[in-house]
This record gives sequence, structure tokens and C-alpha cells, in this order.
Amino acid sequence: MASNADPKRIAILVLLLVAFAAVAVYRLRPALVPSVAVGGGKVAQVGSYTVPVLGWERAHQRAVPTPRSGRSLFTFSAPPTPTPDRRPTTPPPPPPPPPPTPTRPGIYVDGKWILPPPPPFTMSYLGWLGPDRLPVAVFRDGDDVLAVPVGETVKQRFVVREVGPTGVTVGFVGYPNDVTSKVPLAR
Repeated sequence: MASNADPKRIAILVLLLVAFAAVAVYRLRPALVPSVAVGGGKVAQVGSYTVPVLGWERAHQRAVPTPRSGRSLFTFSAPPTPTPDRRPTTPPPPPPPPPPTPTRPGIYVDGKWILPPPPPFTMSYLGWLGPDRLPVAVFRDGDDVLAVPVGETVKQRFVVREVGPTGVTVGFVGYPNDVTSKVPLAR
């Protein structure tokens, strides 16, 4: 059996046996040396330091004083101080804007109400005729078809101001020239 054994295995086994023996001696040494185990009432000395002897024995129970808090489960005491809230406070939302003041319908000049609102234009715009320099607007009022050049009045209430291919600009009789209404091409 020894002839078939590998020398590395034998060396490992010898090292393991030596380590085991060292651990066993280290662990069992206090039991092997009688003077250390018994002690004989002497104070153990390690180097130049000596362990002081305490004035109490383990057999006696120590009386530990318990502080009396004076607290009763059946009486109320002062409430604890509240913890401060460390969250940032959000500012209150701004007040809503005031409601707009209602304005009367009509025409205002320099902030003063002068004229009532213009009448509604009820005719439909069909298109335009003539050359570009003299266009004529064509309107339908129920079953009637009206051809009106630029600058003329319609039904004594409306003035044709501008004619275009997609719509006509209509002013109102008795109102300033800048008060107009855009009438789109009818479909």
C-alpha cells in the first residue's frame, strides 16, 4: 500500500497530522497543567499586570436600585411637545381674476358708446362680375338676385366696400367707414 501511495499525498497527510496535534495541545493545555486550572485562590498574573480582586461573590445577589419615575397609568400628565413640521409650505393660490365687466353691444368711439350694433347682413354672396378694376358683387336675397357695384347701397342699410373672389366687405349706412362686416362666399 505504501508503494502505491503518491509522495504528495503522504506529505499532505503528515501536515494534517501535525496541525491536528498542534490544535489539540493548544486546546487541552489548561487541563494538562494543574496549577493553572486550580488557581489555588491566587490571583492570576499575566506579565506585570495583576487582576484586581472585586469585593463581591457570585453567590450573593446584587440589589440594583430602580429609579421611581412617579408615573401612574391612571392619571394624565402634560402632553408631549409637538414635533415641528419640516415640510415646505406652499404659498396660497392667487385670487381668481375679477370677472370682466359686461359691455353693451354697439359702436364705441373714445370709450363712449355712440351707436347701437349694426344690423345683421342676411343675404348670401354668390360671387363677382366684371373686370378687376370695377368688380360687381352678386347677392341672393330669397328669390331675388342683386348685382351691386363697389360703393353702392343694398336695401338702404348696407354699403359694398370691397369685393373679392372669396368674400365681400360690407359697411353700414350711418356708421363710420371702419365699421365693416366680412361676408364669405356662399356654398
